[in-house]
Amino acid sequence: MKNRLLNIDGVINLRDLGGYSSKFGGRVRWGQAYRSAQLDRLSEQGINAMRKLNVKTVVDLRFDDETQRYPTLKAGFPDAQFITWRSELTQFSEEDANQIKRSWKESLESGDPAQVREAMRVNYPAKLYSHKGVYRSMLVHLIQDDAPLLFHCAAGKDRTGVAAALILSLLGVSREDIIEDYMVTQSQVAHLLESWVGGGATQAQGYEDFQQKLAQYSREVVQPVFDADIAYIETLMDYVESKYGNFESYAVQVLQLSTDQLSQLRTQLLTE
Repeated sequence: MKNRLLNIDGVINLRDLGGYSSKFGGRVRWGQAYRSAQLDRLSEQGINAMRKLNVKTVVDLRFDDETQRYPTLKAGFPDAQFITWRSELTQFSEEDANQIKRSWKESLESGDPAQVREAMRVNYPAKLYSHKGVYRSMLVHLIQDDAPLLFHCAAGKDRTGVAAALILSLLGVSREDIIEDYMVTQSQVAHLLESWVGGGATQAQGYEDFQQKLAQYSREVVQPVFDADIAYIETLMDYVESKYGNFESYAVQVLQLSTDQLSQLRTQLLTE
């Protein structure tokens, strides 16, 4: 099997969603949907390597302050169209989105790691609504074969993790494989997350160092922010199953996609 993890200089947690088995038959096609952390630090070598992926669509799941402070290096995607959370914001107030964004950060004030972890955990289902516009657009572009498509947030963990679960579920990938895909973040790049997570943290000169922001808190308190905790993804999966039955019903009811469109998504992204 191909290597799902891609090593491109200047970006972490870059992975191909291909290769997973589908209950509809066949497997997810390789080289069509990628997930990653933010794309503001690609080296010249990284830019050249990224160009070889021939990405047609880049979906940025970050909020406005993140995209403005740490803009994607578009040189790596010369032929791509760029979709942002802002451009696809629909029927959801900016204040509501900011409240969701603040929830885990404000939990740090408690000084209790358990409260921080709980805030992170319950925030996962909320992303199904704060990001419904951009998630819908992401799926529509895949349906229309505007692929390869790359979607990302800051660390490629939370907003990206929900997006990956959505895509893979709609393609008939098992819950176990979806959780496995999510947990790759923890096993592969946990030691790097402190430099990248939380609104585009970086140690590059001239950038705000997120570690300095968190210096007032103990390691134990901030660890849940950096973790790809299995409870986070399981909470998302359990919520969708209890609220909608499955991700397909969520896509129809909330994202306003038709069953024909979802069938076309599978035609585009599944292969024998």
